[in-house]
Amino acid sequence: MPRRGRKRKKTRTHVVDTDERIRGGLLSNDELKIPRSLVIRRGKVESELTELVTDIRKLMRPYTAVNFKEDAKNRKVTLSHYANSLSTSMGVTHILAVSQNSNRVTLRVGRTPGGPTLSFRVKRFTLGRQIRSVQRRPYDSTKAFESPPVVVTNNFGDVSAAPHVKLMRITFQNMFPAINVSTVKLSECRRVVLFNFIRRDMSQVSSDKKKHVGDDDDLEDEEVEIRHYAIRAKPVGVDRKVRRLVEAKIPNLSKLSDISDYITGQTSSGAPAPAVLRPGEMSDSEPEDEDTQVVLPGKYRGKGNNQAQKSALKLVELGPRLRIKLYKVERGMASGDVMYHAYENKTPEEVKALKQRKEGEAALKKRRREEQEANVARKQAAKDEKLAAKKARKKEREEKAMAALRG
Repeated sequence: MPRRGRKRKKTRTHVVDTDERIRGGLLSNDELKIPRSLVIRRGKVESELTELVTDIRKLMRPYTAVNFKEDAKNRKVTLSHYANSLSTSMGVTHILAVSQNSNRVTLRVGRTPGGPTLSFRVKRFTLGRQIRSVQRRPYDSTKAFESPPVVVTNNFGDVSAAPHVKLMRITFQNMFPAINVSTVKLSECRRVVLFNFIRRDMSQVSSDKKKHVGDDDDLEDEEVEIRHYAIRAKPVGVDRKVRRLVEAKIPNLSKLSDISDYITGQTSSGAPAPAVLRPGEMSDSEPEDEDTQVVLPGKYRGKGNNQAQKSALKLVELGPRLRIKLYKVERGMASGDVMYHAYENKTPEEVKALKQRKEGEAALKKRRREEQEANVARKQAAKDEKLAAKKARKKEREEKAMAALRG
């Protein structure tokens, strides 16, 4: 059947702006400096640790792989493989690996691609789900995770602190983007991550353990406590009932005859007005303390939190909650010299002997690899030579057969 109608003519054309495309493909220097993390689990772990990995990814948002899935076939893949594969292509700067064995849980934090690697022993942890279950009004906002948190490092000391303590502080700070005070937007400061360094007098702890047997027997010196909070702001300077109306939390006024009865708390006849607040609407932990009240330099999240308005700040814990202990620092990415160990002290002679042994093992491994590569090359050359000889013999037989046919 003949074709009916004219040939289709293209009427829509997508014009690509070359300059805009180039500017979109190139990253600015500030974007290149943003640290990006990857939180993974290593080996077989309990279901609680799987939830802990999810909570840590939530804490590290937005510059982390939230939906990263570990392949069960790659359980034996080392951290250096992750670092070499993802640090260049995906821009990953830090890898956090959670693993478990029969008696402990380990968290390793490594700087890609060359280290160092900090190994922590997880003494205790509480999931975000468990924290929300005991809160009266848990915090639930997805927009709070669209901007990086404010990092607070407490009690880590000054420049006179021990080298491993300074390394911990620098590592915790560099896992999150730095905040420029002159350009940061107040509305983006929605979360706080606290790293609290706990120092204890172990002699006093030992004497207390003798008095109270079984209470905190695993207490150690130089532990780090990690907390994750959300920032809430409430306008102050007005009556609490008026503030409820400003925040669009309309109470039940069915038992009142006028809005003034709700504001004043009594009816027109002078009798007390019935209670109209729902259970749980009032809280004993409302931030009414003057120490928590600040004058906002700009508009903040929430109704009534306008510029130059006095508001009270409140922290709501999001989870997870961890208490970790640094026990080893390695120079490379989960490999190399041990720069610090909390439970083993070696003399300079032992360190020198260990370093020489490691260098000897590395040299032996390199020599064996070179020998293996040479053997593979020799076998491949012999195989190619044998194949070439076979082809030459076949060609010679074909030439003789053709000569015989020609007489």
